Amino acid sequence: MSIAISDPMPGHAPEHEAQQQPRQQPIGLCLDCGYSLLGLPTPRCPECGREFDPMDPASMNMGRPLSPMAQWALGPVRWPVSLMTWGALAFSLWSARLPGQQIATSYSILILVGLGLFWLAWPMVRVIAARRYGWPTSLLMQGQKQRITTGLCLLIASVAIVYKLPLKGAMYVSRPAMDRMASALLASNEPYANDQWVGLYRAKRIRTLPGGTGVRFTVEQDNRAYRSGFVYFPNIDPKKSSWRNKNYRHVSGSWWAWREEG
Repeated sequence: MSIAISDPMPGHAPEHEAQQQPRQQPIGLCLDCGYSLLGLPTPRCPECGREFDPMDPASMNMGRPLSPMAQWALGPVRWPVSLMTWGALAFSLWSARLPGQQIATSYSILILVGLGLFWLAWPMVRVIAARRYGWPTSLLMQGQKQRITTGLCLLIASVAIVYKLPLKGAMYVSRPAMDRMASALLASNEPYANDQWVGLYRAKRIRTLPGGTGVRFTVEQDNRAYRSGFVYFPNIDPKKSSWRNKNYRHVSGSWWAWREEG
């Protein structure tokens, strides 16, 4: 007597065959822009162009879709952000060389410090966002050094501005040219000289003081609230306490800085 073996139920594969079938690797989201990578013909995000490996979960975001803020925090440092940050740093240092010290005595220095703290806090924000959205923390080191370095440079620049280091550095570079210009004008017995660059300063309204006691010129007059410049006193020893003038502040050699409000 023969025993008939019935076929499996239609639509159902044997259990051992189901176990042998390869499981499809889940496809996630783009790490940069959050675009869904499912069903793409090539392993490249059509939204931002980032490449990914369909078999490597670390090359994709396997967690929740990223919000616009999370995309910005976890994404790379865009060149406009870097350009604006380093541009602000360079402008602040260049402006801090002026005797008016407007950067150090206004909200500008607080903005510079705030930018530095923002860049230093950015890596910590990325860690928090990565944990919340299931983003692979192995990729967090990309760009971390750049963020930390930028933040430290901004804070170091802020300290340098407070201690007038840009002004002292500019005077160190410019003082030989300033000395030559002032000495030549006093020797010529002329009351005025043409506008000219002396080192890192554009000297304007150059004139001798009454009695030929010195030379004065303006380097900052675009701001309507104040003007500033330098004055040359070759016969006054700044180390002696017998001469004081509230309108002038000694900066280097025979040169004093002045600032006038209004």
